[in-house]
Amino acid sequence: MSWIETCYSRLLIDNHITDLKPEYMSRFDPQEYVRLVKLSGVESAMVYACDHNGNCYYPTQCGHIHRGLRGRDGFGETVRGLKAAGIVPIAYYTVNYHNDSAQRFPECTMRDINGQTHSGRYHFSCPNQPRILEFYKRQITEILRYPVEGIFIDMTFWPMICCCDACRAKFRRVSGMEIPWKIDWKDSQWLAFQRFREDSLADFAKKLTQTVRQIRPDATVTHQFSPVLHGRHLGQTVGIAEASDYASGDFYGGRRQQRLAVKVFDAYSTKKPFEFMTSRCVTLYDHTSAKSDDELFLHALTTLANGGAYFFIDAINPDGTLEESFYRRLQALNGKLAPFKNMIASHRPVPSAEVGIYFSMNSCVSRRSSGISLRELKESGGNMDFRKNDVVEELLGITDLLQSLHIPCRIITERTEDYSGLKALIAANADYLPDTEYEKFRSFTASGGLFIATGSTSRFNDKGQYSGNFILADVFGVNDSGRDTETCSYLALPDRFLSSDGISPLATASTAKVHAFVNLPDFPVNDPVHYASIHSNPPGKTTVFAGLTEHQYGRGKCFRFHSNLLGIRRHSQQEFSRNFLRVHLPPFVTESENLPNSTEITLLKSTTSDSLLLGIVNYQEELPNIPLLGIHLTIRLAGQDKIRKIIRASDGREVAFRQENGLLSFEIPRLENGEILELQK
Repeated sequence: MSWIETCYSRLLIDNHITDLKPEYMSRFDPQEYVRLVKLSGVESAMVYACDHNGNCYYPTQCGHIHRGLRGRDGFGETVRGLKAAGIVPIAYYTVNYHNDSAQRFPECTMRDINGQTHSGRYHFSCPNQPRILEFYKRQITEILRYPVEGIFIDMTFWPMICCCDACRAKFRRVSGMEIPWKIDWKDSQWLAFQRFREDSLADFAKKLTQTVRQIRPDATVTHQFSPVLHGRHLGQTVGIAEASDYASGDFYGGRRQQRLAVKVFDAYSTKKPFEFMTSRCVTLYDHTSAKSDDELFLHALTTLANGGAYFFIDAINPDGTLEESFYRRLQALNGKLAPFKNMIASHRPVPSAEVGIYFSMNSCVSRRSSGISLRELKESGGNMDFRKNDVVEELLGITDLLQSLHIPCRIITERTEDYSGLKALIAANADYLPDTEYEKFRSFTASGGLFIATGSTSRFNDKGQYSGNFILADVFGVNDSGRDTETCSYLALPDRFLSSDGISPLATASTAKVHAFVNLPDFPVNDPVHYASIHSNPPGKTTVFAGLTEHQYGRGKCFRFHSNLLGIRRHSQQEFSRNFLRVHLPPFVTESENLPNSTEITLLKSTTSDSLLLGIVNYQEELPNIPLLGIHLTIRLAGQDKIRKIIRASDGREVAFRQENGLLSFEIPRLENGEILELQK
């Protein structure tokens, strides 16, 4: 498994080509494939063993061989060629999205409550069907006979809410209940069914991983993990992370999504580094529209600056050929990235930050979906869609704020046991958590930490049980009224009202100091007859409910916002939130010149030496970037770290600096896309 510690540049060539025409894949040449991968300069390449069509690229004994190969072992020849060329080969295999198995075993297909079995071109097999599990295990066994170093198992999630006979029978057996007919995040039956979906999926992933372990204990295994940001609809949990050696997945939400996703991946990745996949095309739905070199470079540099391995995705042509021009572009990109990659690879760093953001897959529910019948549910699709989720949207906004303040942060999850080094923790609508997690929050605050909580944080335990009050009511210094706002409420400040657009609990202060109360519209939101303004829901009466509170707890302090205000990306809300965080969070960049908000600052700690790595990524909204000139930075390092040398990754040169009173000052004369600095102690 040592390959993952040394390979920081990786590649996949997507191959979901059908065999509906005889010329498809007829020109596939493993030697040419290997030549172009070698030309690109990557260290590891993932090769398709079986695609979403269920087409195998090797002579399978239990599935369907792609007819265009005419019996040739394209997978085997490619894997052996890569290995001979010094490139680490990883196998790609898909489950659930596997048309051949769905059509081969129609009794094992997923079915929603209306009996729908597939979504257009994609046909789904249900992981609760024992026959399907055995079929996948047989194919994985075949694949692992080849000299691959690991296997990536794609699509380990629920693309629909399956109500097939197997799911109904299994849920009835484990719970004694029937599948509920509507979504309700306050209903014990719905929550039991949702946990059943998640537990079933995690058990399925672990059984596949166990198969790999039994056949090839030396091989790595990982499951598609991008659904971590898509909410509970897809059924992703920490169980998928536990079935994986490292976190891996592809995203299509651009710069903002990536800046959160890489930190989430790092937090859930058992082994380091995680890998972040970036398609050369705008999306996988478009086969030819390529991203610019600048965008690909910045995606890769953002990953490296957060301690991860970058990973590009290309797509094969229907006839099996590749475009050499792209691999020459990739060669130049990898050459440009090499000094940054080499520095990160030599240090194998981990995040170092005094500010943490709590992320919980359990909390990623869309409260607005409560009451929707499964027969009317429109949400479908997989990990390639950009699916909005209340909690993730709030976290994206909070990471934007921290980035604009140039405060490095790291993600805290239920897998995080050690809170040492943290001075502040933000929990955004973090509910449906085990009591042990709430106890960590309580202990962190009592020990002197700054705890910022929003919305429904601690309203429910992981089983969805509600005690009648917040579990952390003693930390908040407020009591839950049991009532909720509608989708519009206001924070009533002395000089203005700041709107929020989520459903939020209403609470009254007990021992907390109230800085602002909640203001509610005069009439129900979206009432077609009774309203103050035909277009909007203006502020009405300011209530007795607490909007922003401050409470001393032990040696620490807790601020609580009633809503998702911190995550709202509008000027008024961001201006207020940025000023609030600037005052209360420990600063990192204490002074700066010519450093715009779009620039991300990261701080990593080396695991191979006594050094810190400072990442500066100038990723502007419109590319190519406008170069930054004359950047002056003063940063505050934790503890009494004495820096003796600063080295630029880009050219290996030393950077002049001054350090006094715990502050480190230096200058970067010109910054185009980014830099990584090694701070040697």
